[in-house]
Amino acid sequence: MVFLVRRTPSGSSQAVSLNQVRTNHCRCPARGTMRLASVPVDPSWGMRREMMSQSFTTRVEELWTVYCKDLLEPPHGAPPSWFQQRGRTFERVLKRMLTVEEMDPRASMRPSGEEIDGSFAMGDRFFLLEAKWHANAIPASSLYAFKGKVDGKLIGTIGVFFSMSDYSAEAVDALLYGKELNLILFGRKDLLLIEDGVISMRDAVRVKLRYAVDYGQPYFPLESHLAERARSEQECFDSGLQQEWIILVEGADDARTIEELMERFDISAKVEVFPAGGQLSVAPLAQHLRRKGIKNLAAFVTHISDPDKEQEHLDELKANGVELIALGESIEDWLGGHVSTEYHNATIMLSSRKGKMARRYARNTELAQLISATPSFARLIDKLGAPASELDEINKKTGR
Repeated sequence: MVFLVRRTPSGSSQAVSLNQVRTNHCRCPARGTMRLASVPVDPSWGMRREMMSQSFTTRVEELWTVYCKDLLEPPHGAPPSWFQQRGRTFERVLKRMLTVEEMDPRASMRPSGEEIDGSFAMGDRFFLLEAKWHANAIPASSLYAFKGKVDGKLIGTIGVFFSMSDYSAEAVDALLYGKELNLILFGRKDLLLIEDGVISMRDAVRVKLRYAVDYGQPYFPLESHLAERARSEQECFDSGLQQEWIILVEGADDARTIEELMERFDISAKVEVFPAGGQLSVAPLAQHLRRKGIKNLAAFVTHISDPDKEQEHLDELKANGVELIALGESIEDWLGGHVSTEYHNATIMLSSRKGKMARRYARNTELAQLISATPSFARLIDKLGAPASELDEINKKTGR
């Protein structure tokens, strides 16, 4: 409450609330009704109050119009408080997305000592939600913690994890080892597509739920769904002159790395790179895309520690006719093994967070060595329509 101060006849001070001033009088016990004219109000107060009101309104409008894409790059030298504020702003942005589509979002709750970021509804079905935007990818432990909260609720409850940090390589796979799946996952690109209006939140949830039911997978990239939709819509207008390929990789960082690598080749095919979410998620996504009529599929897969699961995974990919690049190491190590010694020594101390080192290697790896050492990758580049002259030049460098 805001108070003004007036002087009484005895010289003492008396506080008068702004609400009392607005009604043009206040009731004093000893003197009855006091008119506004008797209160010495600062003449500049009205102007200051209007400015304060405008400032508050502007601040509210700014909060309402902040978008995730505005917060992707932190300012130089941003303090830890900036990242904390970004996380809180993300929660408000997410609530706005749900509110706009009338999905009845509810704010964070703390039942029985645990903390839940909130919930929302689609029709008569209710979902728990968790929203995170950290500096690093979400680890398996965070998904397990959220799953534990969902497990403790009404049977059939589904949890929806929204992460602008994407997920670590093992996080999604870890969920697949559990007894039951009751989470679906949204990553950075998913949320940006929704924010840009490319797909609605309702449709996005529905698409991910259907995929989880059909394939038992918690993560499905919305860009893959949109590519399927665009393909079906344009199929009758497609001249068929340009080949279209989809390359599957395990994680979001891998997708950005392979995109950078492919940009170094002058290939004629239209290529899209989609992250499956984890090692064990590549084969189910390939199967799904095959069922949707995608003809040209390739996949980069890395070594799985369980030999039986690895062989089963590879067999499933081969059964679906996927052009397979099976690596015995991570994509970063694969690319890093073919950069020059000088470049490796110059960059060894630089940050490798969020796949930065892998992308550096993708931009600087020796293509001739890479193709010579990886015949399966060489076959893929050939099928993507790299000019014969480019491949001949690469082969000359390696003496092939």
